[in-house]
Amino acid sequence: MFIELDEVSAAGNSMLAKLFIPTIWGIIESLLFASIAFVIKPKKGYRLVDTVFILLLVFICVRSFYTTQQHGISPNPDYSRLKANYFTLGHFIGRIIPYYCIDLSDVPTYSIDEPNVESPPKIKNIIFVVGESQNINNMGVFGYHRDTTPFLSYLDQYNTQAVIKPTISGAVMTAISLPTLFNAIEKPNGSLQISKGTTNLFYLAKKQGYNTQFYSAQAENQMMIMNIIGLRWIDKLVFPTELGYKKSDNMPDSYLINYLKEVNLNSSQPNFIILHQRGSHVPYGTLLNDDDRVFGTETIIDKYDNTIHKTDQILQSIYDYLNSTGKNDWILVFTSDHGQNVSNETFNHGQFTASSYTVPTLIYSPNYHIQSNIKEQLDKCNVLYHQQISTLLISLMGYDRPMSDCKIGYVNGNLLTGDSGYLEINQQTGEIKNIQ
Repeated sequence: MFIELDEVSAAGNSMLAKLFIPTIWGIIESLLFASIAFVIKPKKGYRLVDTVFILLLVFICVRSFYTTQQHGISPNPDYSRLKANYFTLGHFIGRIIPYYCIDLSDVPTYSIDEPNVESPPKIKNIIFVVGESQNINNMGVFGYHRDTTPFLSYLDQYNTQAVIKPTISGAVMTAISLPTLFNAIEKPNGSLQISKGTTNLFYLAKKQGYNTQFYSAQAENQMMIMNIIGLRWIDKLVFPTELGYKKSDNMPDSYLINYLKEVNLNSSQPNFIILHQRGSHVPYGTLLNDDDRVFGTETIIDKYDNTIHKTDQILQSIYDYLNSTGKNDWILVFTSDHGQNVSNETFNHGQFTASSYTVPTLIYSPNYHIQSNIKEQLDKCNVLYHQQISTLLISLMGYDRPMSDCKIGYVNGNLLTGDSGYLEINQQTGEIKNIQ
């Protein structure tokens, strides 16, 4: 129960100033309700209410124990305080405590030591574009019959140093893939490692002096996982609400370019910048304007292909802007959180099908030494893994953790623990094990 007590204590001490007022208010509120209970004599009606209350708590704990998804792992900002606490308390008592104190998980706990600093940052500005629900099946650069990626296709043909490859995502759901990606979790059941935070990209970036920024086009109330992505180490977090949108509203991905241009890339401080897209999330193309609907809107595939084409345009705009600085102190990385099964009959994700976990990756820096070294390593791989992106970034920040190889990788299911199943993919043998 007291695993990593030092790390938890250190994290808690850093939050004391922010917790002071809520703690005092909580104590006052608790005393108020306790005093009412002493003043008012118990009645049968109250006993009935207490019984219902206890049963509700038992219900949410039992449901959390048997859950096959991550509901309750973090508070929903749209919920009332009572409702949010109800779900998170149920998840903690019903799932966290039994699974980690009684060791109920069948999946070995993944843990790794914090990497050591071995040098100053190797690259000053890291621009990491995180796509949404983009598979490779509908991308022209990977052989799709439509020219949905004119920029990436051009880059792939004429820029011999750029790395553009299919990639296996760390999970088939955003709530699992992003925490896995941003915490460099190479295997399932990395929840405790995520809690430690010692391999979190934002934590490691901050430790090396980076200014950490996260700009998201996705609605604020749909990003409840920020606390396990690395919220406490993000210097600047921006959602569409900053531009006047409602918490439930998404915004066009093109707005992310404006935020990038506001960052001073010439400052003495290095920058770790995340541009988080709405991308190809369902319903497809609702944030596009008429000019962006280049393939029409007659079918589901038409609408999905429009979003792929728009992402290609955005990547070109970012690439052109970074090139216009005239510097070689940046690297542009793009990948998607997971893929998507798309046809004119169905569209979904979350299953262990190749289209749900095979996504694109672009890696490019004008720094020839850095880029040629990256390309030399990754040219050995026909398909990459998300873990290679995470470990590449850690290495570029100046740590002694080398980029992972592409021999074996894992695709997690709907639970961070891996208890809902996961895939083990061995590229050397071509074997894919579905472990339940």
